[in-house]
Amino acid sequence: MRVLADIWYSGIQLLYLPPYSPDFNPIELAFSSIKAHLRTKNSEVTCVMTGKCEDALATRLLLHDAIFTVTPEKAYSWFQHCGYVR
Repeated sequence: MRVLADIWYSGIQLLYLPPYSPDFNPIELAFSSIKAHLRTKNSEVTCVMTGKCEDALATRLLLHDAIFTVTPEKAYSWFQHCGYVR
């Protein structure tokens, strides 16, 4: 309780969030970006996921390209969107 009192006396406003809320979680937006990229590569993803393609390098490159759709600029904008940055 002392911590809460100190926070209140300092003029800090606490914002309580639900235990899990995707609306306040920037990683959900990052996952969305990655999945959107993978959807544009449907035939390649299907080949890898069904095991018809044995090329490990192709799989790595596919995932590498998808992950790097998450740029620092996008990450910053997602944190802004979720209210963590003004």
